[in-house]
Amino acid sequence: MSQLTATPPASDQRQLEKLCVSIRGKLQFMDYLVRAAVADVDRFQDETDAGTRIFIRQLIEMHASNLAVECDNMRLVSEFCGTLESTLNSAPAPSGNGDAE
Repeated sequence: MSQLTATPPASDQRQLEKLCVSIRGKLQFMDYLVRAAVADVDRFQDETDAGTRIFIRQLIEMHASNLAVECDNMRLVSEFCGTLESTLNSAPAPSGNGDAE
């Protein structure tokens, strides 16, 4: 097997997979928050009852607050990029068979 296509060490691979799953989950949750906030804004604009408008406003503020926290927590993307870079840097150099120019 070529050194270029060799799989990274198992621990690096597990770490990458773990980070991928976590990032996907966070992105899905952020997508949910954005969609919920937009839907609630539409409901807020159409609502005529003052009490219901207050409730919907609080929902929108909660979605926005959660979204801000999730954005702060996206350090996982940075960790993922760092792990990718580390994996690339730790990969052995290809054998000198003249393929690269």
